[in-house]
Amino acid sequence: MAMVVFARQGAVAVLTLNNPAQYNALAWELLRDLNAALDAALADDDVRAILLTGAGKGFCSGAQLGGDTFAQGERIADSMRDLVNPVIEKMRNSPKPVVTAINGPSAGAGVGVALAGDMVIAARSARFILSFVRLGATLDGGTSLFLQRAIGVARARALALTGQPLTGEQAAEWGLVWKCVDDAELMEEAMAAAQKLAAGPPLAIAKIKAQLESAWTVDLTATLEREAVDQAEVFKTADLREGAAAFVEKRAPRFVGR
Repeated sequence: MAMVVFARQGAVAVLTLNNPAQYNALAWELLRDLNAALDAALADDDVRAILLTGAGKGFCSGAQLGGDTFAQGERIADSMRDLVNPVIEKMRNSPKPVVTAINGPSAGAGVGVALAGDMVIAARSARFILSFVRLGATLDGGTSLFLQRAIGVARARALALTGQPLTGEQAAEWGLVWKCVDDAELMEEAMAAAQKLAAGPPLAIAKIKAQLESAWTVDLTATLEREAVDQAEVFKTADLREGAAAFVEKRAPRFVGR
């Protein structure tokens, strides 16, 4: 059984974590399949957006505990570098927009996978649980960065130090996710968002994603210079001319990525 199901709906690649009996825990097999699925979506020129969700009643329960997990010792760092961290980096650094549809609980590193999306849409049944402290573990999966950026230091610290669950509705109120919707509407909302992004200008979207990431680590002068350089590059594209013409003509633009 494939641990990640890859499907296409038009220009959207739909990736589904597929170990529902374990609430899509991040077993090494699932992580290998997820890395491969992301690679395939990124390499496919016909894919212009990625939608990631989970099968069953949960999005992702984090690390799969048991077996040799606790016997790995220092080797766990290599496993994270080889399998967990690349998933997070591929999602964040992807030139293609990524929508995550959180269909139930996400815990531990599963929270990091959820928040690595560009647009995070949560079902009302969603729960975000930094369960690390309950196990005597430390944060991983990018959670130490993502939460502080999104909801501020005070809230992020309290959630990390207590492991208190955050509901989908609270997550939307606090700005951790884009929106919270009824469970029955989740995939329709997420697909609509992914399709809208897929219809957008690919070159501009890739640059906007990169701009938003780099702006956290450089000063205002460097940010303004990058914006000037990027704007000059996209002003040479056929997509910008199409977007401007569509605006004047009051019609939907047809972006082709050139």
